Amino acid sequence: MKSFPARHCPVCEKTEPKSIFRQSFKALSHGSLMTGFDLVVCTACGAGYADDIPKQTEFDRYYAEMSKYEYADRAGVQTETDLHRFREVADLVTPYLKTNSRLLDIGCATGGLLAEFKRRDYQNLIGVDPSPACARLTEQLYGIAAKPLTIAMLGHLDKNVDVAFLTGVLEHIQDVDASMNSVKSCLKNGGFVYFEVPDATRYDHHFSAPFQLFSMEHVNYFSPVSLTNLMARHGFSVVFTKRLTRHLSPQAIEPAIGALFQRNLVQADDFKPIFDSETEPALERYVTQSLALDQRIQKKIGDLVDQEKRLAVWGVGTHTLRLLETSRLSQAKIVCFIDSNVNYQGKTLAGAPVVAPSAFTDPNADVLISSQTAEAEIFQTITQRLLWPNVIHRIYDN
Repeated sequence: MKSFPARHCPVCEKTEPKSIFRQSFKALSHGSLMTGFDLVVCTACGAGYADDIPKQTEFDRYYAEMSKYEYADRAGVQTETDLHRFREVADLVTPYLKTNSRLLDIGCATGGLLAEFKRRDYQNLIGVDPSPACARLTEQLYGIAAKPLTIAMLGHLDKNVDVAFLTGVLEHIQDVDASMNSVKSCLKNGGFVYFEVPDATRYDHHFSAPFQLFSMEHVNYFSPVSLTNLMARHGFSVVFTKRLTRHLSPQAIEPAIGALFQRNLVQADDFKPIFDSETEPALERYVTQSLALDQRIQKKIGDLVDQEKRLAVWGVGTHTLRLLETSRLSQAKIVCFIDSNVNYQGKTLAGAPVVAPSAFTDPNADVLISSQTAEAEIFQTITQRLLWPNVIHRIYDN
């Protein structure tokens, strides 16, 4: 039974979905965004998106209260992997900039991308993020102005932005049209927008955890064609689109699209989308691939349940929330969940408390690392920094 009204296609605005898969999650005691969604493709234009999801106001509330992009365990500092990505983005866009260009980073997290431009002597910089902590850290770490604003609130900014950046943002937005109109409200005529989004046509090329790219937060699944269609409908011409490979960690790779668009001085009224024939078969391949690996993971989880292990589960992200709803993990003897995100700590999940790593003191519970992206990093933290004596179970170690 659907919980929310049918969603219009974020690319062409039609309501002609074809369902491919249902994603399900367990909810935290409070603060969660949703407990699942329908993965669909638009039969009118071919774009992929999540249906049966909350309104944009709920997404805004969630990112303000539950942001995982504050990097509290690192005092807001990005990893070297992140810094490499910021350098690549700057390399792609710099040829289209002037030294006095006004740059706006929407969803700036703790300011790493803007800091890269500052290192290149760009001074006219501003960031916005729905998380007040992220905006504060951007100013504290780099001396760059930042405001705690959602995309819908961009009208509060001066209308003189030369280039707006949305890296890892557009896939998170429920109301894409309203968000694009807000972006346009602060952008100069002839200004640019740079996007970086996961590439749905290559989800199966760099496979990680089952269904991981259908996270609770990712609700739009773009291809180069669908992204170009969206921007053409909003009056932008394509400058370039590039297929990129982004390392999320030493253990995880995400295929991405980097694309720069320029706002047209005159908007055409005869928009007709190019049909996206790549996304549906690519999403179906990814679902098939995910189901195959999920069977092996289900067996590992089942074995731990059958052995009646007392478990402390490290990780409260999409990976864990999906396993609690779709595997026997909820039947395990879970003493607690561990997560470094302060916004998760103090809540409960499946009846067990969520605690910080520093608050975990049970040497007799086995630790199950429930993350593919950060599995190696968490294992190293436990064994080399925390020096816990606990037995550790890794899902993806082979």
